[in-house]
Amino acid sequence: MLELKNHKLAPLFLFLSSLLWSTGGLFTKSVAWNGLCLATLRGVIALAVSAFLLRGRKVQLNRLKVMAGFCYFVQGVFYMCANKYTTAANAAVLQHTSPLSIILFNALLAHKKPTKSEYITCGCLFGGMALTFMGNLNGGGMLGNIFALISAWFYAGVFFLNKEDGAEPLESLLIGNAFYLLLVPFLVTNETVHATKPSEWVFLIIFATLSGIVAWLCFAVGIKHTSALQANFITLSQPVMSPVWTYLFLRERISVLSVIGCVVVLATLLIYNMYAVNQHPESVEV
Repeated sequence: MLELKNHKLAPLFLFLSSLLWSTGGLFTKSVAWNGLCLATLRGVIALAVSAFLLRGRKVQLNRLKVMAGFCYFVQGVFYMCANKYTTAANAAVLQHTSPLSIILFNALLAHKKPTKSEYITCGCLFGGMALTFMGNLNGGGMLGNIFALISAWFYAGVFFLNKEDGAEPLESLLIGNAFYLLLVPFLVTNETVHATKPSEWVFLIIFATLSGIVAWLCFAVGIKHTSALQANFITLSQPVMSPVWTYLFLRERISVLSVIGCVVVLATLLIYNMYAVNQHPESVEV
């Protein structure tokens, strides 16, 4: 199901997922709902779609799939909340420091010693994160940054776990979305949700579907034929596009230090990606 006949198209599907994810900041900031309710709406819609796609298929649960699903669930909740408390640029860029976590997971869990280039990458990422935090020393911005970093850890877990033997991204997607049922009581009892007009519901459902399940289905297709780090770098276009949408439609601005921090993070990941491809071209497709 959802298999690619031409594996060379896998990067394209990852890019499409990144493009759709990049609208998440605009979606979150355009409505009055809190991040928890928005994440729950996306999760419930995604659960219905993924259950339909897997109809008639017996899902074999294992620890790996459940852990990947849980990581998917947690990163989604914290990322939506992060966009409510900090700029779209900070939320997206800090979430994409997840390669740092993948390098750590590889060292601790897969017993792969970091290379010299990975040590340098970690140092540069830490520097970029520090600048981003310094640009948002007020309470709200700082809280959003922390949420984004928590999301980054679990986002890395999605990439790392879905490349392990026995993983099945689509089944993990279903499991992860099932966790959102735990948050439905918060959604149905929220006063802002009750006050939502029919026209606003249409907007919410369209954006929740595109930036949620459609994006993750593209990811589930593409991740099967790319390495964890390579896939993470391909989706680097998300933090580039996310602040563009919020600036064009909402005129959201970020501080100079945050801009510098974001540039440091993006440049570090781009350079490392180019270096990794040149050093290990066979790792592009796994």
